[in-house]
Amino acid sequence: MASSINVLSQEQMKINPELQKERNKASFNVQELISILDGGPKRTKRRKELEQLLFTDPVFTNPDRHFMSKSELYEHGVEKSVRLFQLKRKYQWSEDDYTLAERLLRKEISLSLHHTMFIPALERLATDEQKAKWLPLANSCRILGAYAQTELGHGTNILALETTATFNQATDEFILRTPHITSMKWWPGGLGKSCTHAIVLAQLIIHGKNYGLHPFLVQIRSLEDHSSLRGITVGDIGPKLAINTVDNGFLKFHNHHIPRDHMLMRNAKVSRDGKFVSEGNSKANYATMILVRVNMTEWAANILSGSVTIAMRYSCIRRQSSLKQGVEEELVINYQSQQYKLFPALASAYALLFTSRELHQYYDRVYPQITKGNYRQLGELHSQSSALKAMCGELAVYHAEICRRACGGHGYLWSAGIGEAVAGCNTIITAEGENTVLYQQTARYLMKQVASVVSGQEVGGYTAYLNTDNIYTNPINTSQHCRDLNILAGIYQNMAASVIKKTAHKLHHDMSSGLEQHVAWNNNMINLVKAAQVHSHLSTVLAFITSLDNLISSQPIKSALTLLCQFYAIYGITNNSGDFIETSSISVYQLELLRAEEIKLLSEIRPDAVALVDAFDIHDETHGSVLGKYDGNVYHHLYQSALREPLNKTDVSITGNVTFCILV
Repeated sequence: MASSINVLSQEQMKINPELQKERNKASFNVQELISILDGGPKRTKRRKELEQLLFTDPVFTNPDRHFMSKSELYEHGVEKSVRLFQLKRKYQWSEDDYTLAERLLRKEISLSLHHTMFIPALERLATDEQKAKWLPLANSCRILGAYAQTELGHGTNILALETTATFNQATDEFILRTPHITSMKWWPGGLGKSCTHAIVLAQLIIHGKNYGLHPFLVQIRSLEDHSSLRGITVGDIGPKLAINTVDNGFLKFHNHHIPRDHMLMRNAKVSRDGKFVSEGNSKANYATMILVRVNMTEWAANILSGSVTIAMRYSCIRRQSSLKQGVEEELVINYQSQQYKLFPALASAYALLFTSRELHQYYDRVYPQITKGNYRQLGELHSQSSALKAMCGELAVYHAEICRRACGGHGYLWSAGIGEAVAGCNTIITAEGENTVLYQQTARYLMKQVASVVSGQEVGGYTAYLNTDNIYTNPINTSQHCRDLNILAGIYQNMAASVIKKTAHKLHHDMSSGLEQHVAWNNNMINLVKAAQVHSHLSTVLAFITSLDNLISSQPIKSALTLLCQFYAIYGITNNSGDFIETSSISVYQLELLRAEEIKLLSEIRPDAVALVDAFDIHDETHGSVLGKYDGNVYHHLYQSALREPLNKTDVSITGNVTFCILV
């Protein structure tokens, strides 16, 4: 069978005429928007240079990856990691270059967490002396690291972690133990087979007293033969739904000894005679976790951008049925129902990109203050990173799955790329804090902010909208008002403030009635989570609007993005109308006006649908989909992918031949 295949090279493929027609409809210069989303023309140029370098290297191009076993994916991921480190060293890449290269490769490299978690943790948790010793080793990959926090029995509730590090004053060492089966570290990426070291979060015990969680740098494998060290049991936890290039692992300690100076002591120290000294806010130890949550909002945005790119391009090529009997089958994208699946995903992708960018900027402003001992904004940073990690992850998973379904049966193929994206994106829901728990952490902050407002204090930052105590009157009485972004922002702010304050009032009432705090909290948990969710949703809407206000672009681009922003805000109201009506933020009549305007926006966004996904400028090798390639030759790519299936290397498989003989 395989010998009869006539395979066309990528260079021979021309742009599908249907897709080209869509591109010709664009109302704006796509290259200009690409540069805006990249952060400027220089960054676009640099990205293109990296794409040229990476995707002409055979190590990074593998059309058979969809047919690989877990072991093969891991081995190939290690090969990619090594090659990437070599390129970084050869071309003296900056950290931005390396981060961008990882994104272009969809993080399909087995050692990605060495760069995204281990090194940032060293930078944030180690003293200057410790950084001088270990960072050069980590940056040059002479040691490879994992971040080992989660345990088999404990994840989000990190205060309950059971791994212990007991100080032995006689030998000036810490002794690490995992006393129960639930105590072993479980899930850290890169831990299973790859890493030589791990930053381990453990309960610090000195002279029988527990001083809480602290980070320790622990060597787990030999630097000579990579074998596990004495007192350590380590391995891979097995296949996952996705991201099987990464060897997530388990780790057990059996009285494993490490030197005292392997405790990372930026925020707390233990002296030779066993004295414990705190150097600042203990929450600063969680700085790495906050950074990863901030980064996860970008991962969510990138996954959704890729998913909607695939589904949009495919929908502009696929024909299905006819609106009128006797005429050519209609492009799927022309069906209003298809637009109502994909345009919310498109608008959400842009909303998440702008939200993530704003959150990164906020982190970059606040973190230097934290390093100097100013923790004034740490609470809000923790609240926002928790809430937006959760909200961005949930929006990305929801809309990416809608994109997969919008591709019909072909979307179910692994080679379509969206199923893999959805499975991978689901890690964001639980990794670095399960979303329901993170929403509760944000809710605690929101309850404190309401208490401050009630006591007469004015709050600022992301919760400034809670200061308003006036009776809200929605000004919408015409369709034009429905598109006023200031009005839409006010609607969201009133709804969020009402939900949050009502929740705070109920919680306070229950506690005042004699319920213990933990009982009252549990009795109000659903509403508390809801309070955090509406705050998070509001944050994404305001981030989109603020980004538009600050946008420097041509008018056509501003107009196209304004339509998307209006649609994002209106869609959020119509699909959560109960919350807005219950809080008197809108009336039923106003809801009808908003829904009518929402439908109008579908037809206005339609001409720019492909241009808006083209502006993400995602390389074919990055999204890895047979349905979403730039050339749009969907059916050719589907067929060629099927022919690479290992079962098709022979006409009749051995198993099939035996079965046939038995039946005969």
